[in-house]
Amino acid sequence: MKKLVTVLTAALMLFSSFAFATDSDKVNARVRNAFLNDFSNAASVSWEKTSDFYFATFKLNEVEINAAYNQEGTLVGTSRSIESQQLPLTISLAISKKYEGYDVSKKALELTFEGETRYYVTIQNGAQALKLKCSTNGNIEVEKKIKKA
Repeated sequence: MKKLVTVLTAALMLFSSFAFATDSDKVNARVRNAFLNDFSNAASVSWEKTSDFYFATFKLNEVEINAAYNQEGTLVGTSRSIESQQLPLTISLAISKKYEGYDVSKKALELTFEGETRYYVTIQNGAQALKLKCSTNGNIEVEKKIKKA
């Protein structure tokens, strides 16, 4: 009986060590150190590894942010959801001028990749919805058109 209790206790301890393993166990030391250097005040961090990249999802100042690192620990890109009112003025003006009569969605995506920031926003009117890719200088590209039924 004593032996059975010991084996069950050991199995339970082994299982609980796996159950409470942190997401950071999925991350190599270079990436972890780079992340801690870049985002020292991050909270609620979770990690995913996909092919050659590590993706962190975390909160910083109550805002959810995603960051991508390569295996060497270089920050490749970040993204976050923002309110459309937070879009740069150049983008807001360009959308209102070029797409008069369209309603802008409440949320937009800010994506920084290789040092360049782009904004993705959806606009719509009675006939269609457009997914736009916007540069900070006001250039706008239509990524996708969706006709309304």
